[in-house]
Amino acid sequence: MPLISLSIAHGQTLEEARRRLETVVHEVSDRFGVGSVEWSADRSRVKLAGVGARVDMWVDAHEVHVTGDIPALGGLLSGPLTSGLKQIVQQAFRKQIP
Repeated sequence: MPLISLSIAHGQTLEEARRRLETVVHEVSDRFGVGSVEWSADRSRVKLAGVGARVDMWVDAHEVHVTGDIPALGGLLSGPLTSGLKQIVQQAFRKQIP
């Protein structure tokens, strides 16, 4: 079972959601030191991997989805990583006030 499982309605076009997903990937990479990033051809899905951690993120027409597992870190660092990841995703995809 994944350590993190999150889906948020994004209220954006698919193209805008893809751009925001890319922003999330850059911020997560900078904050947590991701080892590898693998994008799908259409850039709507990405796999992030680091030492003892793996996170999959994707956008569809309505939601952004995040699933991840951090088996090597156990409970010690999983809390801060999980809450940081959720915060980054929620900030990037919150509805903009016109």
